[in-house]
Amino acid sequence: MKKTYTRRDSLRLMASAAIGSRVIGSDQSFATPTLSGRAPRDEDLRGIFVILATPYTQSGTVDYDDLASQVEWLDRAGAHGLVWPQNSSDYARLTTEEIMRGMEVLVRANGERSTTLVLGVQQDATREMVELATFAEHLAPDMMIAMPPKVGDSLDEYREYYGALAEVTTRPVIIQTTPNLPGVEFETELIHELARRYPHLGYVEEESQPVFDRISALVGQPEIQRVFSAMRGRYFAYDLRLGVDGLVSGMSMYADVFVRMWAASRNGDWDEVRDIHGKLLVMLTCEQEIPGAGRYLLQRRGIFKSSAQRGRDVLLSPVQIAEIEHNLKGLEPYLTS
Repeated sequence: MKKTYTRRDSLRLMASAAIGSRVIGSDQSFATPTLSGRAPRDEDLRGIFVILATPYTQSGTVDYDDLASQVEWLDRAGAHGLVWPQNSSDYARLTTEEIMRGMEVLVRANGERSTTLVLGVQQDATREMVELATFAEHLAPDMMIAMPPKVGDSLDEYREYYGALAEVTTRPVIIQTTPNLPGVEFETELIHELARRYPHLGYVEEESQPVFDRISALVGQPEIQRVFSAMRGRYFAYDLRLGVDGLVSGMSMYADVFVRMWAASRNGDWDEVRDIHGKLLVMLTCEQEIPGAGRYLLQRRGIFKSSAQRGRDVLLSPVQIAEIEHNLKGLEPYLTS
């Protein structure tokens, strides 16, 4: 029988999650960070929101020092927001304990910076999502983000899942429209419904197809607060002309370049937007054709100490490295040292 979560159920889960988070924190020696309790300004909720990559040591453990230093790099690159963990963060390869510790590390690393911190709280099912979201809520991020559940068989599962999340927090929540239930389309009307019922859910990272039609159905609607482009920025130039409020994607190695592209769009310089995007697309194609290129660039640009990945061992050939370096030269005018 399908379980329908009431407000009372959500509150009960929140209470148990709070207890559980204290237990996990004690076992793993996770000290609760000092929280600023700030409220993000309206202008903080748009721009280039970078999904952080998860760094690893050579032994395959999460490198929390590099995770923290990535925050410093993105701040220097001019990123407007930090997002972790999502698909671009190797989310599926992380344990819940690693995610919780990483969240605490990022809260400390972001500290009093002006960069907006967004914590990803998706889980396969509603109960587990509520538990993780409750833990995140105690860390007082600026926003949360959640992909849909993977367990279920209908849009009712999505409605229940996001409704339960809306009971956990009143912070702005980004709905990421990754299609996680096979055969189930994440209808834009459901997004409108959720945003009307819970105004803090009126933030959308749109990446379902047909993406341009879906963005057009969301931008400018009264209940929709923000619409973000996604998909590695592959369609960002077009999405900007459709009126999106920024980009949410994994691209730490190009964060400074996307910031320049965003600034050009804000200045109405569409020729500059086109030129930057064309050079970025060459790099995105390079990454697609050369597995491991992204990790190479994270190390190459000094963001990570190592190009190590969990569960994957990629060794690039001299020919592949030469191709990456050749294409990277096109971006040199936009790169921060």
